[in-house]
Amino acid sequence: MEIIIIIFLILVLICILLLVVSLIRWVLRDKMRSRVFCALLAMGFIGQGLHHFFYKNMLFIQSEVYPDLYLVKYPEEEQALLHQAILRKVKQHPNIGLSVGKKLAYERENSIFFYKYYKAFLFSVFQDEGTAYFLKNEEDLGGLVTEELGMYKKYKLAEFQYAPCKDDVTLYCGELKYFNENGFIKSDTLLNLTPLNGIKK
Repeated sequence: MEIIIIIFLILVLICILLLVVSLIRWVLRDKMRSRVFCALLAMGFIGQGLHHFFYKNMLFIQSEVYPDLYLVKYPEEEQALLHQAILRKVKQHPNIGLSVGKKLAYERENSIFFYKYYKAFLFSVFQDEGTAYFLKNEEDLGGLVTEELGMYKKYKLAEFQYAPCKDDVTLYCGELKYFNENGFIKSDTLLNLTPLNGIKK
């Protein structure tokens, strides 16, 4: 069944490519059409550039399947600002110490994970789905296509591992580790986290 779907997607991709080639040839036959096309293309690039630099705010998206997984869309380029935002999100996480939802394979259960939001190109037949796959889908550890969060290590931004504090087992303490595409950067120690209300004052 999966082979039939792949063949179908390849045929759809070929049809789209043929349609695009035909459209480009039709546009290039007439100077006016070419000018209009180039003007629209330039406006599109300028609009996309303005949107990218001025209107993309960092966004944390919590997985519907794995409550301890957050994907960060449009992460801050400045590492200090990104790390501060992740730290705030950890303190606001409502499920610390609670066994809620499914757990990721091959990962520690008492952890909160932060990955960069990444979605593969729509018509990439042989490419992985991207981290966005795990917002609504469980990991697929077998079969023709495998999707497991561990495949996307270069998109990992942070991981908070926690356990009950030694002085007070009703509170939680842990280590927040930060990563970039090259691996581990640094860590922070967090103390006295409550399950629902962030840090206890």
